[in-house]
Amino acid sequence: MPATTRKTEISMMNILLCLIVVFVHVSSAPVSQLNKESLQYITVMVPWRLSAFAVQGFIFLSGLKFFIKGSESFRYIPFLKKRIKTIIIPYLIWVMVYYVYFCSIGYFPFSIKDYIIYVINGSIVSPFYFIVIIVQFYVLMPLWIKLFNIIDKKILVVLSLIIMIAAKRYLPDIIGSSFLYYDRIFTTYLFYWFFGCAAGISYKNFKNFASKAFPFSASSFGIIAITNSYYSLQSFAYGHYVPFLENLHVVYCITAILFTFGLFTILANKGIVLGSFLKNIDAASFYIYLSHCFVMNIVNHIIELCGVYSIGKAYLIRFISVYIITITLCVCYIKFKKTILSRR
Repeated sequence: MPATTRKTEISMMNILLCLIVVFVHVSSAPVSQLNKESLQYITVMVPWRLSAFAVQGFIFLSGLKFFIKGSESFRYIPFLKKRIKTIIIPYLIWVMVYYVYFCSIGYFPFSIKDYIIYVINGSIVSPFYFIVIIVQFYVLMPLWIKLFNIIDKKILVVLSLIIMIAAKRYLPDIIGSSFLYYDRIFTTYLFYWFFGCAAGISYKNFKNFASKAFPFSASSFGIIAITNSYYSLQSFAYGHYVPFLENLHVVYCITAILFTFGLFTILANKGIVLGSFLKNIDAASFYIYLSHCFVMNIVNHIIELCGVYSIGKAYLIRFISVYIITITLCVCYIKFKKTILSRR
């Protein structure tokens, strides 16, 4: 997300998660369109499903990056002002960009009320629910600081996992089926936030743990990834009811975060550094997150106008175009922005 100077392992993980988010959305069309009993569907669906830890990873990194700096000098109003400038204002602008575009192609009529609703629930495009969730965590930052000051972080992490699993199970029943956005309430992702906060508070110890435990986390990740893929196929492709699938995916997300962070920690410890291009992607990652679906919608429209009906051919065009166009434009924007600011 918005990047300043970061530790190498954090930048590496941020870049990976950013690229994974793009993959998830460019792959959504073939996942929904392909014959679910075909090899092509399995080939796309499995990596698509295994990529579904990116938002959890971003929430983990967000908590980690705040607490790694320490909370002693925390001031709530300046903290919120910075998030308004770097997150909320770009988000509001991009919601309007998407909304105007959809209105221009006749997807729905223009309405300020509808725009405000899209801002609040983050449903204008699928990745925007992350912004709604992370803003809730930021608004409640004094609470998190207080909790970590008075309660042992290990206890908080365990409690957050219990609360998160319970919220996933019971919150829809409590709120009611008519409310469609219970998954955008912060409790749905509470563990990943607390996990990141705890890691940031004891960052040196967490890095050492992630590095030493990497053989175990890598093997656990591989086993859980295979298990998650198998049962996801049973559910998505063959329509079998798998009651524990959601909890299995939680375990997968945890192992994926530990595996990727451990891998990048080892690489950073070996002295591997990022080149200028990757640093630019890291700096532009939040804008890539906001804009890639806009590029994808335009590319999809062009594909339709050109009469490309092959799912595979459309996927290839979409995949290559969205990555190249989005990353190029966002990196150029970041470089232009830095050039303008350096002249002031």
